[in-house]
Parts: sequence; structure tokens; C-alpha cells
Amino acid sequence: MKINVRNRLRNLGFEKEIKNVEQGLCPFCGKPIDPNEFRDEASQREYKMSGMCQACQDKVFNQN
Repeated sequence: MKINVRNRLRNLGFEKEIKNVEQGLCPFCGKPIDPNEFRDEASQREYKMSGMCQACQDKVFNQN
């Protein structure tokens, strides 16, 4: 995550979520990220942007 984006998110109150991502955890559910869990390239790209695990991506984007 770029420093300027990280700082903006911290200013908005997302400190816990940033710490989770920095520790390899999903920012929403807090579970460890397994790089093999992503089912396609789009899911991998989303992970790189948001840090979300596949299960949380599915919930956010109604893929269940």
C-alpha cells in the first residue's frame, strides 16, 4: 500500500484495517490471507487494492 494512501486511510480512522493488511490479514474479517484462495485474476487484483480475502470479496460483491 502506498504511503500517501495509507496516511489518508489512517486519517479517516482505518488504523486497524491498515494494520491487518500489513500483517497479511484481511482488513474485514481478520483471517490470514492464503494466496492460493483467489479464484481468478480479478480477485487477485482486488486483493492487491483492498487486502480482502476471497470470502470477504464474495460478500462485498455478492458472489455467493
